[in-house]
Amino acid sequence: MIEKQELLHKISAIEQSEESVISIYSNHIQNVLRYSTLDEGVQSRILDMLQQLDIDMKKQKEYTKTLIESIEKSTKDVY
Repeated sequence: MIEKQELLHKISAIEQSEESVISIYSNHIQNVLRYSTLDEGVQSRILDMLQQLDIDMKKQKEYTKTLIESIEKSTKDVY
């Protein structure tokens, strides 16, 4: 069992951690690709995947926002 405020705090911390990791990972990969000898087609596919990752992260952020709002509105204090 977990209290509402602790749950909200943990969800927020997880969301921030995910954003940081994805941002660092994406920037690192893009910097590596600048000096890479990989074929342009391969580089393009990698950049497309990173762009999809960013889109997915934004969707996840919306889902998380909805979850947080739902928990905040709930009268339950223990989950």
